[in-house]
Amino acid sequence: MTPPWFHVSHLPEPGGVAGLDRQEARHALGPKRLGVGDEIVVFDGRGVRAVGTISGRDDRGDLQVVVGEHEVEAPERPTVELAASLPKGDRLSTMLDMATQLGIARFTPLACDFSVVSLQRKRQDPTERWSRIMLEACKQSRRATLPTIGEESTPQTVIDRATAENAAIIVGDAEGEPGSDAIRTADRVVILVGPEGGFSPPEQAMIATAAHAGRVHRVAIGRGVLRVETAATALLAGVRAG
Repeated sequence: MTPPWFHVSHLPEPGGVAGLDRQEARHALGPKRLGVGDEIVVFDGRGVRAVGTISGRDDRGDLQVVVGEHEVEAPERPTVELAASLPKGDRLSTMLDMATQLGIARFTPLACDFSVVSLQRKRQDPTERWSRIMLEACKQSRRATLPTIGEESTPQTVIDRATAENAAIIVGDAEGEPGSDAIRTADRVVILVGPEGGFSPPEQAMIATAAHAGRVHRVAIGRGVLRVETAATALLAGVRAG
């Protein structure tokens, strides 16, 4: 049976002792029913993991783990950024969970003309909660690299930046084509997902101009109008399957 995964803020050198904070320790001692001598995998969220052995608890109640040899996770290719409009409520959690399992390297909130949810309208910064959601998805999918979170950006800003980075940009479109060779051979892919109300006429015109210039690839993902999280997951799965 594969040892369960736990996150640590710092991964010491082999033979050193890492500490699971109280939240992680409660999870290990409670639902997982682990104890001294049990093996777990600890990872730092930056691509490094190690098998460790629980050795006890410190004065603060943190679990102590003796760390073994480090393993560095190879970057997944292509590197994928998801730039998506924010769906409401728990659907955003679902999208971030599934996107992390499918190996995104970066999530960028997309500010569209028809967006219902905007970071500027929120009283508190939600990105810490997003990171926790993605961290749990890393544990579930056995990924040692936590996606980064970019600043809220417009479709135009994302397309301009991705073009400068020589990334393949894709957008779901019922009139689109299957995944192109440009996407399959790309080292970096940016997935653009608009709100359920669709891109506004000016945004559609901008995307059409970029597609005509070969900067954006329209990819078919079905004829229906998909929810944001469904479209994002379908496009991500298509990239990974390509």
